[in-house]
Amino acid sequence: MVSNSEISLFLRELDRLIFELKKCNDSQVLKNIYEDIQLLLNALAMTAID
Repeated sequence: MVSNSEISLFLRELDRLIFELKKCNDSQVLKNIYEDIQLLLNALAMTAID
């Protein structure tokens, strides 16, 4: 089970990544940020199964 503090940490990181994604203009950096978001969302989905 994931604690509330861990969920908060995931959400803060996701928020930060989305903020960076919106202000970025470099296509390679955008790709990297998008990949980080996907990894974070996958980690959240995996913890929801447990």
